[in-house]
Amino acid sequence: MNPILNIAIKAARKAGAIINRSSLDLERNNVSSNLLNDYVAETSRLSEHVISEVLLNVYPDHDFIGKNDSFDLNKEFKWIVCGLDGLENFIHCFPFYSISISLMHYNNIVQSVVYDPVRNELFTASRGAGTFLNDRRVRVSGKNRFGKSLISIQDNRVANNSFDLLDKTIQNLSIRKINSCSLALAYVACGRLEAFLGSNLSIFDMAAGGLLSSESGGLVADYHGDQNWFSSGQMLAATPKIFAKIVNALQTQNLNDN
Repeated sequence: MNPILNIAIKAARKAGAIINRSSLDLERNNVSSNLLNDYVAETSRLSEHVISEVLLNVYPDHDFIGKNDSFDLNKEFKWIVCGLDGLENFIHCFPFYSISISLMHYNNIVQSVVYDPVRNELFTASRGAGTFLNDRRVRVSGKNRFGKSLISIQDNRVANNSFDLLDKTIQNLSIRKINSCSLALAYVACGRLEAFLGSNLSIFDMAAGGLLSSESGGLVADYHGDQNWFSSGQMLAATPKIFAKIVNALQTQNLNDN
């Protein structure tokens, strides 16, 4: 395994221990309701802090970018980290949240880790070397029937939580809203989902899971099928056959609406 990836895995597991301890306090109602949001925000901050300590201790010349940090995509090596992806799920003790860590070399994601501390599931990928779940190589689903696909959606708009372009396209499909983009993309990578669609996403939502999906045989693009997902905040990750059908459906819907 790539030594850089090993360090990222170590960081993810240390952060996972923090999150698991905090989740026990929530489950036992040890946190008052008026302090709940602050407690969860602090858990996320501590998770990012321990990740930064592990990574920068080994790679002090790399940039570390957490969710509240500004960053320059032109820097050579930078770690893109979300210490707790799925805050609302965590608050409600709904066990679908994750830690995501990715290393970018200039504008290319080269290493990714998504860790689910609840199930102790570790998803990893190195560019050109495939995607793994707990040391077992995984591939995207082999299903090719659009109507039988299981799809996850994520829309981060506050004012309007609908997918204007997708309403008619996805209304007859089986939809799951996991509310942890990294985890949903990991599920695409290992074949549990056939596709993920998201809009108004940040680089922290997309970076780690994007590499997992592509290295497992999936296709990743924006809603037009272009490689502008970082800048547009739109992301479609899917098995190749389902990907083509969704892009075609989106384009047909767009033409009909115009």
